[in-house]
Amino acid sequence: MAGTNIWAELAKAGSGMVNTGFQASEMMVASSSVVGARMTIMGKAALRPLEGDYVELSDMVHEKVVAISKVNQALVNQWSVMIADATEQACHLTSVMFGGRPLNPTELSELAERWMAHGTRMITGAMDVGGLALAPVHQQATANARRLG
Repeated sequence: MAGTNIWAELAKAGSGMVNTGFQASEMMVASSSVVGARMTIMGKAALRPLEGDYVELSDMVHEKVVAISKVNQALVNQWSVMIADATEQACHLTSVMFGGRPLNPTELSELAERWMAHGTRMITGAMDVGGLALAPVHQQATANARRLG
């Protein structure tokens, strides 16, 4: 990964973080309208139990379980990729260290390039975590706002 590509990857991840901020704001607005609509549904069900929208009320719990499960899966997937990358790097460095000879300049340059690429992947992977965690919750909140709005 050339130096220019590293900066491009970092810029792309930074842009993703900005997008995550926008999605968080959008989700907060959507959540506000969903809470308002559902409070009305709960109030009607309390006043007239036989006419309550119990499908909507029961979906409230189910959709949260599904969304949180998707968040957990996205985080586990991302962390697994990062751990596998770190393990691969550690194994490579171990083999270099126990190679029994000093590295020549070309090999040193290749090693530095490899570690720069690894570091970039670790940084951008960490920068992506917020968006990965937010995505399922954002999707559900905005879908609910459209449906209930």
